[in-house]
Amino acid sequence: MDRKKVMKLFGGFLAVMLVFTILSRAVSGASMARVETVRISPGTIEHKVTAIGRVQAGKETAVYTESGQRVKEICVQEGKSVKAGDVLFLIDMEELEEQILAAQQELEKTKLQNQDLQNAKSFEQSNQSMARQRAQEDYNQAVTQGDSLVAEAKKAWDDAEWALQQFLSSTPKPEPEGGGDSLSDQAGSGQEGATADAGQSGLQTSEEDVSHPQSPSSADGSSVQTQAPPSAEEGSGAEEWEARKSSLEQAAAEAKAAYDVAVSSRADNVRAAARAIEDAARPQSAADSTQKQNEITRQQQDLALNKLLALKKAGGEITAGVSGVVTQILVSTGDFTSEGAAMRVTDDSAGSRIVFPVSKFEEDYVSKGSPVKLKAAGSKDFISDYTISSVTENEQDNMLLDVAVDLPQGVFEAGVMVTAEIVPNSEDYTCIIPLQALHEEQNGSYVLILQEQRGVLGTELAVQRLDVKVLDKNNTDAALEEGLLTSEQEIISSSNRMIQEGSRVRRSQEE
Repeated sequence: MDRKKVMKLFGGFLAVMLVFTILSRAVSGASMARVETVRISPGTIEHKVTAIGRVQAGKETAVYTESGQRVKEICVQEGKSVKAGDVLFLIDMEELEEQILAAQQELEKTKLQNQDLQNAKSFEQSNQSMARQRAQEDYNQAVTQGDSLVAEAKKAWDDAEWALQQFLSSTPKPEPEGGGDSLSDQAGSGQEGATADAGQSGLQTSEEDVSHPQSPSSADGSSVQTQAPPSAEEGSGAEEWEARKSSLEQAAAEAKAAYDVAVSSRADNVRAAARAIEDAARPQSAADSTQKQNEITRQQQDLALNKLLALKKAGGEITAGVSGVVTQILVSTGDFTSEGAAMRVTDDSAGSRIVFPVSKFEEDYVSKGSPVKLKAAGSKDFISDYTISSVTENEQDNMLLDVAVDLPQGVFEAGVMVTAEIVPNSEDYTCIIPLQALHEEQNGSYVLILQEQRGVLGTELAVQRLDVKVLDKNNTDAALEEGLLTSEQEIISSSNRMIQEGSRVRRSQEE
């Protein structure tokens, strides 16, 4: 075979191979998954929380009136705006007049009771003072009279003792008949015996007293008559002398007993008079707080009466204390008022508040100070420049949070439904991809990127898996840790077929 023919055959072979290659690439390209790719970009991850709440008055005041008042007319309705001083309802004046009269009578009765108690107390104090005075007088008299009687008894005792000692010292004891001693010896013996007895009794008598005995005076100043000692001629013997001595000794003993009785009687009388003083000084009755209790009752009655009189002066009109909206009416025409609130009215001067219920799963995205946008029902535009005032757990459902926003006066009326969008401040990230480009599994997250490689048919695109760390994400985007991806890498965000690591793919924009 000549060279020319060989070259033709070889050329034909190459042509056939080229056709097969083209056909193979076409078939292979038709079987490859078409993918769309994205690249990382810097940005933020926003977490927008949407909630709906109703405007509440920032402060609500209660309207009270005196209990037991018959309501004559109600002048407002719930939801109506009122100004400070507007009449809310009227009470029946005839019923009020009757209550005022009854209150005045009760107050007067209490005053009379207090006056009676005061008079009784003054009378009791006067009696007690008189009793103390008389007891003191009796005590003084008991002391004076007792001292006098004791002194008299002591004087009588002293006189009786003196008479006895005088007898013993001046009258010798006669000798019995047939006695061995002479009369002078008897006199000497009697003199010595009298002297000895006088020494034993502790009484000292002078020679003058013995020679010239004086009659002691009685307590009342009269002289006490003492029987002169019998002479030797008149003596009737030792028996008479002994009888005289015994009589004087008995008189002295009786005088001493009378003195002891006087001392004891004085002590008893003085003690009884002292106890009478103590009894007179002791309160005659137990402590009684009735007057103090009545005074407290009087003050309460006086206060209640003044409130009724003030209500009468106002013409029975109950007015609003602040400007706001009537939120609740708790009285009815013809019924009597109670001790509780009659109405409730918002206070416009305190602004308003909106409380939005939010799922607890969004707790990380709602915090005090976070910015919030508000839009009233039926409005298209949001208003901003407001922040969250507080975040608390819902009292009825622990899976909800109550997010409160305080508003100044005039932003929204109470009762209006408002939609809120809460967008907390986000951190700036350098590596953000669409959420659809992120794949998650139990062990972590990863992305699929395009990787060029040499194949039989030339350069091809294959899928490569790259594990990543997610820093934050929302419903649309995810922020990845910096350094894992570069801005040059193409990240597969979608594919028309199932792909995995190693799969050959082609870009959707390639024909």
